[in-house]
Amino acid sequence: MVDKTDQTYGLSTNLFVSRKANGESLVVGGIGENQSRWARVLSQRAAQTLWYHLTRCLFPEKSEMVTALVSTSPLRADNMPTITTHVSVEQRLDGGYDLVGMVGDQTWWVQLTDFEARRFWTALDIALYPVGWQGRRSTRTKQ
Repeated sequence: MVDKTDQTYGLSTNLFVSRKANGESLVVGGIGENQSRWARVLSQRAAQTLWYHLTRCLFPEKSEMVTALVSTSPLRADNMPTITTHVSVEQRLDGGYDLVGMVGDQTWWVQLTDFEARRFWTALDIALYPVGWQGRRSTRTKQ
C-alpha cells in the first residue's frame, strides 16, 4: 500500500491507453471516484513495466512465457517531471489492484477492480504491441 501520494484517483473505471503522436510515450486515464476524469503520461518504459506487472498478476500461469517474448525499452531520463517514469502494481486483499505511478519526486495512485485491470491490460497490450509480442517487424513469404 502507498504511504503518501500526491494525487489519488481512487477506484477507477473506463480506463484507456493511447500512444502520443511522438510515439515515445503513452497517455493512460479513466474515471475516478466521484466521476472525475484523470489522465497521466507514461514513458514507454513505465508503460512496459506496468504491462509486465499486470501480466504477472492477471495471468500467473502464462506470464513467464508471455513476458519472455516481448522487447523492452531503455530507461528514460528523469529530466521530464510531467511524465510518469515508473509504475508499480500491488494486489489488494479484496482482489483488486493498486497502481502507483512516479513522476519525479511525486506519485499518483489509482485502484482497479479485477475486471477493470483486465480491460486496462488489454488496452496497454494493444498500445504497446500492436502487431503482437514478436515486435514491429513483419516477414513476407515468396509466392
